Amino acid sequence: MGERALPAGPLTVARFLADLASVWRPATPADPSSSVIAGQVCERKGLRPGTLSGYLAAISVVHQTAQLDNPVQAEAVRRTITGIRRHPGVAPTRRRAAARREPLVELLRLLKPEEVLADARDHALLLVGWKAALRTDDLARLQMADLHPSDQGLSVHLSRSKTDQHGAGTTIGIAAPSPELVVGEGSDESTLLDASAAWTRWRDLLGSHGILDGPAWRGIDRYGRRPRAGGLHRNSIAEIIKRRAAAAGLEDADLWGGHSLRRGFATEAIAAGVPERDVQRHGRWHSRASMDPYIDAARTFDPTNPTHWLTLTPEPSGRGSRRPWWSNIGIRAAQ
Repeated sequence: MGERALPAGPLTVARFLADLASVWRPATPADPSSSVIAGQVCERKGLRPGTLSGYLAAISVVHQTAQLDNPVQAEAVRRTITGIRRHPGVAPTRRRAAARREPLVELLRLLKPEEVLADARDHALLLVGWKAALRTDDLARLQMADLHPSDQGLSVHLSRSKTDQHGAGTTIGIAAPSPELVVGEGSDESTLLDASAAWTRWRDLLGSHGILDGPAWRGIDRYGRRPRAGGLHRNSIAEIIKRRAAAAGLEDADLWGGHSLRRGFATEAIAAGVPERDVQRHGRWHSRASMDPYIDAARTFDPTNPTHWLTLTPEPSGRGSRRPWWSNIGIRAAQ
């Protein structure tokens, strides 16, 4: 109280962070051992470091806009936020599980889109979210008029997104399965993963109830017979993803959530050998660095993992020399 907000002094901002962060006290013998972390007990839960960093960004923007000295850059503020992040009691960020192809197929096989209205909706929602690398708020914002099936596949128009706050809009293409896949080996799985067909089925079901426009994804009445008028909220979409993963009995079902589809797309695409620039463009990541957290799982055991090479036996390549071990797998030494 009584602190000046604009311009704010570095110590004011540092105290602001400390007030919003968790409060810790030294542990005593009376405290349960399960509540003690590094000799301390949390006396009051506060905001996570990521949330506090968002507040700092807002404070920084306000001061820069007003052409005032930026207190966020001060040493006192940097040390305070660093100390909050480094506290042993601050849990690391819990990433959502990536919806890889195999578990997603397992999940989709349990649905009966031809018989159950909610299954038809969720089949289309999961495939559109996965193949278009959408966030839950992107999915929640979609209107029926934003999705256009054709012989080439499904066009998904995003009028606005997290990285497009000005509403310039963009259209994402989801390619239709190739004719060879539709009639050849694995055709059943290819049909199961056809986002255009899944959307067309859901759209036609909406049309049979007299719904021709409005939100693409809607709730279903308690009898499971009619779509509701209002669209699904992003939290509801995240709950659908979690519930379907749990129903499929997936090993990491408790880690599935709203970001699983987008993360799964990036991980699966990189693992399949899709060039990074193409994945980045399709997923609308502004930089290569911003895409990194989504693809780490794809490279855990890929061919670039050096432990694959440690089991290879070097071979003699001439008098007094041995052939480089990496030549056994077709990799040349950097010149």
